[in-house]
Amino acid sequence: MSLFADIRRRLDLRPSRSSLNLAGPPARNRPEAPSTSPGEQPCGRRDPHGEPGTDHSAYLAIAEALYDGADVVPASDEVGRLLAADGISLVEALDGLSALYRSIAGGEPAFAAVRALSSSWAEASLVYLHSLSCEDPLTGLSSLAHLRSRLGELYREAKFRGTSVPQTHALVVVEPLNPPGTSPFERELRLVDVAECLRIVFCGGDVLGRVGSHRAAALVGREPNLPEQVATVRALVTHWRLDTDVPQLARTWIEGLPGSDAMAGRVLDELARP
Repeated sequence: MSLFADIRRRLDLRPSRSSLNLAGPPARNRPEAPSTSPGEQPCGRRDPHGEPGTDHSAYLAIAEALYDGADVVPASDEVGRLLAADGISLVEALDGLSALYRSIAGGEPAFAAVRALSSSWAEASLVYLHSLSCEDPLTGLSSLAHLRSRLGELYREAKFRGTSVPQTHALVVVEPLNPPGTSPFERELRLVDVAECLRIVFCGGDVLGRVGSHRAAALVGREPNLPEQVATVRALVTHWRLDTDVPQLARTWIEGLPGSDAMAGRVLDELARP
């Protein structure tokens, strides 16, 4: 039996409307909805428990609180976290809350319940976003957003110190030249190889990032030995695969940086294009 069918079965055992704790008066009371069959959803609302991917037990805490006359705020707070963890959007979560209230109490959710669910949903979503890594999980290279952020820091520091980013830093870009017929998986493996080669040569505090789907770049200082470092990267990438005698061709070059942060962002956008 689905959760929604079970709730409708329990409607016969519910207390009188006056004893239900709705955490405050409903935003809008409506006449009792006509009885429907167990598999039928409330009129004008989608069944929150029939949505693909929705945790069928998520709304149970709120339903039990309503039946027991308990405070629904703690239950709504719990439901918001559960739905966010399951990837349910806030609109879907609120639709489910509204459908649940209509089926049990015949009215719209109380403001306190909506606020608790929305707040906990937002908090759980932010925790997830803040836990995301700034690195590509396969290659270990920094994301394009992180590379862009680091460039912005360099330009702000240069403005404060009176220096010039184009004179102090540059991008070393590596683009593997994959032969026709190379699978997406093989392309990703080539970028893994490129990342390893870049780490060997630029092992200090340089930012190594993924630029688009087929390039990698190192944000490095313009040291006197930079041309030698680039030549080393090129040689490593070419002969990195020890299981083949075929050279692994790649374009490797030094990309100069423009005079402003905005223009540097455009350079990254161009490099990220296929």
